[in-house]
Amino acid sequence: MEKSQKIIYKELITEKISDFNTTFIIEPLARGYANTMGTVLRRTLLSSITSVAPFAIKINNVEHEFQTIDGLKEDVITLIRNIRNIRFVYNEEFFAKDNLAKISFRSNKEGEVYAYDIVNTSGLEIVNKDQYIANISENGSLEFDLFLRQGKGFIDFEENKNVIAQYGSRLESDIKSGQFLAIDSDFSPIKKCAISFEELNSSSKLIEERLKIKIETDGTIQAKEAIEQAAKIIVAHFQIIGNINALETLELFEDSKEKKEKDIKTSISIDKLNLTIRSLNALKRAKYNTVEEIIKLSDEDLSNIKNLGKKSIEDIIQKRDEWLAKMTSGSRSDNVVIETLDQINNSDLDEGEK
Repeated sequence: MEKSQKIIYKELITEKISDFNTTFIIEPLARGYANTMGTVLRRTLLSSITSVAPFAIKINNVEHEFQTIDGLKEDVITLIRNIRNIRFVYNEEFFAKDNLAKISFRSNKEGEVYAYDIVNTSGLEIVNKDQYIANISENGSLEFDLFLRQGKGFIDFEENKNVIAQYGSRLESDIKSGQFLAIDSDFSPIKKCAISFEELNSSSKLIEERLKIKIETDGTIQAKEAIEQAAKIIVAHFQIIGNINALETLELFEDSKEKKEKDIKTSISIDKLNLTIRSLNALKRAKYNTVEEIIKLSDEDLSNIKNLGKKSIEDIIQKRDEWLAKMTSGSRSDNVVIETLDQINNSDLDEGEK
């Protein structure tokens, strides 16, 4: 497998707002790869990052979501919407046993209630503690048990009715009066994800691209961790398709030493080939300036270059083949090859070729 130029992945510090709102770049990518990779990463980030969200709630004396609560200014629908907006830091180990957590709240204190008023969080950390929940009137009270699980994407309350049935007796609550209500679960911790790409060397025949990914999370996971998780999900799928047991065994990218050696041998001016003036000028007008670019041209490609006649094409092919013969000679070291290239105009060509 031909190796590709090693890519760079880094955070763009100049556009970083916080660990939860920042930008990453990947470069250089082959033409078209920025759009391909960016689209896959963006869709995976928006749909497949694991987090935690509530799926059921039991409110004291509430039988269905369309009723009101005595002593509370909000109705049940508004109350549930406010509670759903509370975001919790995801801890995989916490949900490893049975994928279930319960948060309880009880208060008869008059006034506004915020997320920071919830004391019994079962060890879960609330990110947006200033999230408004409800306003308790004089002589009113609010009591609820909230049930959470880990998941990904978005699951509506209809599907969560089946989830409640599956958990059954494991949904324990000390609230005597009221029903378990299914609520929408928005597991995605990604608030925004935008991709953009640009050409790095539009004047070259080998165009490369830069992919820019801007991510904003809800504060429950760092942007860097989210993009790492997305990459692992994508890789897991392609490992099955490619029958790869250990990704590190796939040597796709050339190392810097390998690239340097290659550049020394191939990034040499076509002036060293001792071409005729007509051939040399025609190639340069067509934006071919290095030996490497000439090697990649087929005979048909050469015939399509403006102002190159049959004799000029034969001249280029001959000088190119002579150069390749010297490069592939098994009896010479790399240093000898480089030295030979510097002498190709004088000592290695006969008078007819000059």
